[in-house]
Amino acid sequence: MKVLSVQQPWASLIVAGIKDVENRTWQPKQLPGRILIHASKKTSLRMMNNEPLEWVQEIFNEQIFGNLPDFPDMPGNAIIGYVTVDRIDKDNARSVWAAGESNDERLYYWHLTDAYVFDEPITGVKGKLHLWEYDIDENNLPPAHKVELHDPVIDGDKITLPLAKHHWVNLRPNSSFVIEIGMLANDLCQPDVYDLKAFKTITFTHGGKQRTFKLRPETEAQYYTDGGEDQNPAKFFSMLNPDGAPRWIAYFIWDDELD
Repeated sequence: MKVLSVQQPWASLIVAGIKDVENRTWQPKQLPGRILIHASKKTSLRMMNNEPLEWVQEIFNEQIFGNLPDFPDMPGNAIIGYVTVDRIDKDNARSVWAAGESNDERLYYWHLTDAYVFDEPITGVKGKLHLWEYDIDENNLPPAHKVELHDPVIDGDKITLPLAKHHWVNLRPNSSFVIEIGMLANDLCQPDVYDLKAFKTITFTHGGKQRTFKLRPETEAQYYTDGGEDQNPAKFFSMLNPDGAPRWIAYFIWDDELD
């Protein structure tokens, strides 16, 4: 069966069904269809220095929401799941995961669908360049599952956030929590500005359980500063702005827990 080696965290993003476009400077002679995804030993985990802000924010949020493993838990040197290559072309389909414009002749965009994660990765497998073969029966693959993706829910002045287990167990009254605004700007913010909507309560969910807190007025959108006296927003590499973009967060502060 055909295999594509991908560095982490991109490999885990692909098999979770989050990353729907893979960027390559080459294309195979024939559309490969369903392929295995191999997480290579080499990783790209020092993202803030060399990856687009849009990707970094999406990855951090997916980890907060429990849709993506934390970096230390991402397997390497292993085949971790499979996807179907729906098509390969020069159309980035406006995906946040497409690196470049649709007229970028250097890139082919592999459009991915039907992602599955193996219940247990096939470990101890060394990766190779381009598409390569792994001896396995495509009609008798190991047990696998689709990742059930959880996203924030906005209902008027109420916001509900799904949480990974380690965030859930650390919830306390009279505390705070941060998520990346990133691609959630239209959901979290007032039109055309980085001011949060007037949320009054925040509900956290995990494993069918939920806890709700009353938000304090200090809840707001904030940007990272460059540390200077004027506290200017720090600019990060952005695909959408060649001059860089500030990194915005939603800073939720709450009081007691509501019944």
